[in-house]
Amino acid sequence: MNCTEIDWKLIFDILKSISIITASCVAIYGINSWRREARWKRKYELAEEVLSSMYEAHQAIKIIRSPIGFGNEGSSREKSKNETKEQTEIYNQAYVTRERFQRNKKSLEKLRRLKYRFITLYGKDYEKYFDKFSQTINRIFSASDLIARVKLGQFDHDKEFKLQIMKENSKILYNVFKGEDEIEEELKTAITAIEEKCRAIIGKNN
Repeated sequence: MNCTEIDWKLIFDILKSISIITASCVAIYGINSWRREARWKRKYELAEEVLSSMYEAHQAIKIIRSPIGFGNEGSSREKSKNETKEQTEIYNQAYVTRERFQRNKKSLEKLRRLKYRFITLYGKDYEKYFDKFSQTINRIFSASDLIARVKLGQFDHDKEFKLQIMKENSKILYNVFKGEDEIEEELKTAITAIEEKCRAIIGKNN
C-alpha cells in the first residue's frame, strides 16, 4: 500500500465522519425545533382556551346577577314542612342565584381547572385573577342569604341599619346599570390581566 492510497482513505474517512456529524446536528436541530414548536402550540392553545373560558365565565356571572327574574325561579328548592307562604317566597327568591349558578356553572368550573395549567406555566401571580371568579360567586351567595335574613327579620337592629345591609348587598347580588358596579370592575380587572398575557402569546403567531 503506497502513501497516496493511505491519504485517499484518510480523506474518505474524514468526509464520512463529517457527513455523520452534520446529519446528527441536523437531526438534533430538527428535534429541538419540533419540541419548541410543540411547546409553543400547547401554550397557544391554552391561551385561547383560557380566554374563551374567562369570557364565558364572565357572561355566566352576568346572568346570575341579572335583576330580571321569572315567576318560577327558585321553586326547585326543597321546602321545609313548617314554612309560611311569606317564608317560602323569601327563601325561593334567595335560591334563585343558586339555580342560575347550576345552569351556568360549566364555564366557571372549566376556568377553575384551567387555572392550574396556566399558573404552572406562568407562575402563581396569575392565580388571584382566576380566583376572583369563584370569590365573586361566593359573595353573590352570601349577599343573597343576607338579604333573605333581613327580610325574615333575623337582624335585631334598627331600620336604617337593615336598609344599609339591603343596599350594600343588592349591589353585589345584582348588576348595576347606573353608577359604579364594584363586582363588574373587579372582574374586568382580572380579565384584563389574563388578556394581556394570553394575547402576548397568541400575538406571536401574527
